[in-house]
Amino acid sequence: MFARKGVPGVTWQDELQKLDQELASGRISADDYRRRRDEILSGSAGGGPAQSPQQPPFAAPFKWEAKPPSASNPDATQVVPNQVPPQQQQNPNPDATQVVNTQNRSSDAERTQFVTPVAPPGPGGWGQQQQQQQSAPPPWVGGNFDSINQPSSGWSHGPEVFDDSDGGGGKGKIIGIVLAVVLLAGLGFGAYWLWGRGGSDPNAGGQTTATSSTSTTPSAPPDPLPAGKLPGKVAENKQVKDFTPVPTLKYLLDSEILSYNAAGASKTKLVQFTTEDGSKGILLIVQGKDAAAAKIAAKELHDIQINNGMTEATGMPNGVLVGNLDAKAPENSRVRGHYTSKDLIIRLDMSAKTLDAAQKNFKESLDAQLKALSADG
Repeated sequence: MFARKGVPGVTWQDELQKLDQELASGRISADDYRRRRDEILSGSAGGGPAQSPQQPPFAAPFKWEAKPPSASNPDATQVVPNQVPPQQQQNPNPDATQVVNTQNRSSDAERTQFVTPVAPPGPGGWGQQQQQQQSAPPPWVGGNFDSINQPSSGWSHGPEVFDDSDGGGGKGKIIGIVLAVVLLAGLGFGAYWLWGRGGSDPNAGGQTTATSSTSTTPSAPPDPLPAGKLPGKVAENKQVKDFTPVPTLKYLLDSEILSYNAAGASKTKLVQFTTEDGSKGILLIVQGKDAAAAKIAAKELHDIQINNGMTEATGMPNGVLVGNLDAKAPENSRVRGHYTSKDLIIRLDMSAKTLDAAQKNFKESLDAQLKALSADG
């Protein structure tokens, strides 16, 4: 041992040990530690023959780097605490003894390295012990030196690799659960889309089909000879489509038939109805060749009724010509009217036991027919 110049009895090893204690207690920073260590080492270089310095119990922090080990200065000695010394590597300088470990080393021969102690793996607890050692870095670790607790994948081994895989397995389980929930939600939405909405879609489709079928199917043309909503039981004579079979029914007088033929009678509708009180009515609609001919025929038919004994009825709608016949029993009283609606000749005939009943039912039937075919004024 050599005492440092200017300080009797104090060796540079003692100063290094004191410096290490100050660094461990946090009284100095890592930069101050390196600067003062370099001063002590440079001062000790002239105090005696070259000798390998004693490795302090605490080393300055360093940063792991994933690169192959490089050859170090044979004059530098590395000490790895709490680790079984591996097989020594042949050093080019036979005078220098170097202790190496299986970890990557820094190429700086003048720099003291701190290596995390590696203990032999125990049964079932090696990975946990390794994690506890890594979770408690030296007190001076900070700033860029914090990367010692963040090892790169280049030197991960043993339990560190398994720890990564375990964490990945936990994440995989979480991702699997999330995917399962999303899948179930998608299936539920798909079921609602197919069946929930499908329950209403067929109806909507049916309505669309019905609407389209209604719109595409040509509607029946309007009845050219429309009958009104007559009272009582109504029956149309389907055998009468034009005026040809009408004379054979023995309903009209010969003079009346002549008037219809003179107007160019063609399409014809014959309707019979019976009211609740037993009164009977006949509705005859005949189409003439034009409105003027129809109007002439209607006037001639009314005159025939008056000439045969009917009396002119008053208070009738404009354009409607009506005659009354108050008959004695057992004959029925009768009310008969004629009017035109364009080229159509309308004849309404009502018979009842009394004239009052005939007039009442005639008025009701006439109002219904005027709604279907209005009278020309």
